[in-house]
Amino acid sequence: MKNRICLLTAALIWGTTFLFQRVSTGTIGTFSFITIRSLLGALAVLPILLFYRHKKALRARSGNDVPPPGRKGWPLWVCCVIIGCILFAGSALQQAALIYTTAGKAAFITALYIVLVPILGLVLYRPLRLTHVLGCALGSAGLYLLTYQGGGEAFNFGDLLAFAGVLFWALHIIAVDRFVEWHPGIYLADGQLAVDCVLGLAAVFLTGEDLTWQAVSATAIPLLYAGIMSSGVAYALQIIGQEGVPPTEASMLLSMEMIFGALSGALFLGETMTARELTGAAIMFAGVLTAQVPGRILWYRRMSR
Repeated sequence: MKNRICLLTAALIWGTTFLFQRVSTGTIGTFSFITIRSLLGALAVLPILLFYRHKKALRARSGNDVPPPGRKGWPLWVCCVIIGCILFAGSALQQAALIYTTAGKAAFITALYIVLVPILGLVLYRPLRLTHVLGCALGSAGLYLLTYQGGGEAFNFGDLLAFAGVLFWALHIIAVDRFVEWHPGIYLADGQLAVDCVLGLAAVFLTGEDLTWQAVSATAIPLLYAGIMSSGVAYALQIIGQEGVPPTEASMLLSMEMIFGALSGALFLGETMTARELTGAAIMFAGVLTAQVPGRILWYRRMSR
């Protein structure tokens, strides 16, 4: 239960973060936002990491911290670089998307990564079920209704960017699920944020984005919330929560962020949806839930001996 509460709390924080990300697009650049946000997040997680290390050292001295036998995997720094790069790509696409689309629509489109998780899970030898395919079909139909603008244009540019980010969020879930088998979640949480910060800073210089104190101070509240709560607390809760919950169930709990995102956009930014968009959002939500229901196995990639 503790792990599931961690994941649901992360979904609440991420959903409300769409509101602050949307507000910040008028005062600070995409990569500048990612850099400061990740730095604040890494600093917020650091005390938790130090406390974890202290408790681990105490258990080791008492002889109660015995690592499980046969636990192998890639080095911690390699895992952090991989999930940090995935996180940076997803964050950059999502932040840029919010310049052109609403917080509510971005939240629903982003939630499609939940549908992709079971399909990408085939790489980790997890079964593909009939409900996964049905969920994908419903999600696609709902996405069309949510984003179709008429006049032959199915997506605006922001919708397209948010949709491109879906793949990276799905890959992040899959990668975290594998890496928490090898390393403590809190180490991964802080490591990925450090990598995200470095990549964001590099992108600021490469693109010539104007990172000034005036921009930072004008975006102080969104940066503090997105940095400490979303990048720090929520990502740590996600990784810790996934230590005890299968990825498909974890993705179902995390999918609630689209509801929280739409509600926060409506309550605080006055965003509204047409009847067509609301229908699409409802169908997408049904697709997300359908993809999590147990069903007949269609294909299973067996591990070679």
